[in-house]
Amino acid sequence: MHECNAKDLRDFLNLYLVEKLQAEGRSFPDDFGDSCDLLLSGVIDSLGLVELMTALQERCGREIDFDALDPEQMTKVGPLCDFVADQMERFPASEKLAISGGSLLV
Repeated sequence: MHECNAKDLRDFLNLYLVEKLQAEGRSFPDDFGDSCDLLLSGVIDSLGLVELMTALQERCGREIDFDALDPEQMTKVGPLCDFVADQMERFPASEKLAISGGSLLV
């Protein structure tokens, strides 16, 4: 399993988005920082947000309760990474889920 602290999640998010954008023939935004709103800046759309949430869960090897995150913060890089890192710290490893074929298993 990979590290799921805020810095590692930002690095993962950066790489994930670069690969997605390059596959679509788009370039990575210059203003990509903690306050970047991925949805409003056009980096991702609503389907892309769902794919990103799934990728973060797979990266961390467990389900993440995104319902606990303020929807206005969900699409911002810094708050999203901080939230996921906090979720990883707050819940014991026994709650981690196995990943199989891109699907989370309970």
